[in-house]
Amino acid sequence: MNVPTLAKPSEVATSSPRVVTRPFLIAVVMLAITGGLAGPAANWLGIKQSKKTLPLKAMLTTLGEEAIAPYRVINRYVLPPEVVEALGTRDYIYWQLVDTSVEKGDPLQHATLFVTYYSGGSNMVPHTPDACFTGTGYEIAQPHENITLAMPALGEHGEAKPIPVRLCTFMKTAVFDHEKVSVLYTFGCNGRFAATRHLVRVLVHDPTNTYAYFSKVEISFPGATRAQSVEGGRKLLNIVLPVLKERHWPDFDAAERAADKDNATT
Repeated sequence: MNVPTLAKPSEVATSSPRVVTRPFLIAVVMLAITGGLAGPAANWLGIKQSKKTLPLKAMLTTLGEEAIAPYRVINRYVLPPEVVEALGTRDYIYWQLVDTSVEKGDPLQHATLFVTYYSGGSNMVPHTPDACFTGTGYEIAQPHENITLAMPALGEHGEAKPIPVRLCTFMKTAVFDHEKVSVLYTFGCNGRFAATRHLVRVLVHDPTNTYAYFSKVEISFPGATRAQSVEGGRKLLNIVLPVLKERHWPDFDAAERAADKDNATT
């Protein structure tokens, strides 16, 4: 094994580059400002970097089958520990559903419902099918789209509420498997709905908020075309989203009002 030889004192360079340069001073100032914002100055400006956790009103696993009729749960999948760890949350449901209101063999008879929930911390990163599917052997079959679906069950005064939804279609091109599937998803995030990872990150990292949460609702219909999946998604989301909003997701606005009141009295 070769052992590196240390230079003798006489061989060590005695000249050193100038350290205190303008870029160096600018970097020091910026670090000082950043440090200030992370401490007392952040409190003075009302900047809240790490978000407090908002618990669910009720665990996702308690979502009642009667609440999502005419859909019936035929499989409740339990993910392996390593998948749960990669997912970053234990608050999830991954169910296979059957729509009892359609004829047997209808392409929308079977559906998959995957709901996850995250809250609190300082590094909340949403997982999306855009990246997850391509990492498991699928290719993008058609360009992803951000669409809007009307949800009468979430509307007010007789008007349907427009909900942003992301639509992705993938294809697996293995030798014996040419499966094609369309996935629709939306996020319930801090009392709002969002269809993109970017908007979710903007919402959860709002520096004026004390709390943060997001919940991804992802659905697919094995065997259905892209157009059929959109229609099936409209129906299923119109049933599931109101239940999640009323029975499971926290009241974000109420939590923020309470936090602002507590901060005002301290």
